[in-house]
Amino acid sequence: MKRREAIKNLMLFTGGTILFSAGLLAGCNSPAGRTFISKQDIYFLDEIGETIIPTTARCGGAKAAKIGLYMKMMVNKCITNEERLIFLEGLKKIEDAAIEKYRVEFLSMNSDQKKELFLNIQLEAEKYKKDNKSKPSAPVHYFQLLKDLIVKGYFTSEIGATEARRYEAIPTRYIGCINYKKGDRVWATS
Repeated sequence: MKRREAIKNLMLFTGGTILFSAGLLAGCNSPAGRTFISKQDIYFLDEIGETIIPTTARCGGAKAAKIGLYMKMMVNKCITNEERLIFLEGLKKIEDAAIEKYRVEFLSMNSDQKKELFLNIQLEAEKYKKDNKSKPSAPVHYFQLLKDLIVKGYFTSEIGATEARRYEAIPTRYIGCINYKKGDRVWATS
């Protein structure tokens, strides 16, 4: 066997072993065996984002900013395992709450029903935060985590930075004090 073939076989064997064991361990982390956002979840996340940041006459909403793809990347690669499990359980809670209250899946609800559902969940999240204020180690509420990802993803997207905010790609000078007129958009920051 030549050296290159030996190295290739070794890499395939060790890589396969690592991937196989990671798959087995990942199945143990979540009660439902689900530990990552899938491609099928992107449309669901886009709809959640569009409810929180809808499209207006002036600018596109969260769906136009492809918030589902952003959240998939952030949840799968950037947040802790504990936060990921909270997030995934939160998605299930949203779906369960929609079925319980309106007898339909979240994606089948109209925009007014989605807003009402999220207002109720927001009240629940605020109560949770108030009740756990004295516990610094208390985990974040799933809805707060969801909203934080949506807002950060939207305002760092091209649509959020250029349409919802004022954006100057190459700042030419520093102006320390700018007069604000009612209705002006805030400046995008990096």
